[in-house]
Amino acid sequence: MYVEDDDRRETLKSVFFKIVLVVLLIFVLMMLFPTKGFVTNYVDEKVKETKGSDNFNNNLLAMATAGSGYFTSSRLPKETGDTVKMTLGEMYENKLLVKFTDSNNRTCNNNKSYLEVSKDENEYTMKVNLSCSDKEDYIMLHMGLDGSSFPSTSTARCEFVKNLDDTWSYGDWSSWSTTKVLENSTRQVQTKVSKVQTGVKQVSHNSVLEGGATKILYNGYVKYVCPSDYDNAGVYDNYVSCKKNVVTYTTEPVYKNVTYYRYRSKTLNSNVDTKWSSCDDNSLILEGYVKTGRED
Repeated sequence: MYVEDDDRRETLKSVFFKIVLVVLLIFVLMMLFPTKGFVTNYVDEKVKETKGSDNFNNNLLAMATAGSGYFTSSRLPKETGDTVKMTLGEMYENKLLVKFTDSNNRTCNNNKSYLEVSKDENEYTMKVNLSCSDKEDYIMLHMGLDGSSFPSTSTARCEFVKNLDDTWSYGDWSSWSTTKVLENSTRQVQTKVSKVQTGVKQVSHNSVLEGGATKILYNGYVKYVCPSDYDNAGVYDNYVSCKKNVVTYTTEPVYKNVTYYRYRSKTLNSNVDTKWSSCDDNSLILEGYVKTGRED
């Protein structure tokens, strides 16, 4: 009787011990091998962190690339110590960027995010600052004082083309000539008038020569005589002035106005300007260039 009771107690202890071992084993396994939901959530969180970092860097580089194309020599500060600044909001307004969001799908701060270019003694520096809900950071770009634009942060280069307006280009002027030339749509003409000596001529000059009459005694009377070569030749009872017209001649040059002509021909040019630059070079887009699709 007592033997059967002891056996029953031993059997119950054995069963209880086995149940405890099973529970402990399950607990250990759960610690060593997380559930599928736990693993999935852990992986998703890590992916989100990595994606957020990549998204921030891409947005920061997009601002830097747009700034590199925009801040060319004409837009750089002029004096040492001067700065120029453009906020992210102003970049949107100037169509330098399309609006982007951070890893939380929120737009970044339009005022705290900015480009700031400073002129130092030896170089230009551009600070690119991006402030978003998930992160805020900045990068610096450097350019020598003899440069024309900041180096692009994009390594890809694209071909841009622009149709140029039709223009006229002129050749050299011809020599001056008396041959008459008419102006037309492809020829420009200039004229000048000059006096040219064509010969000489004799020019007469009239003058009056005067002289006193000669006093003589004629038949006991005093008389005054003008010589025969004078216009008032003769004998006078009173003193007179003898006069005669005299003609003299001088030689003078003869001129006439001569028209001279010179011309130059012009050619109509119609062509396309091609440039290779960063594929994100918005400054070329603003100047009327378009991408051809070719890249190197």
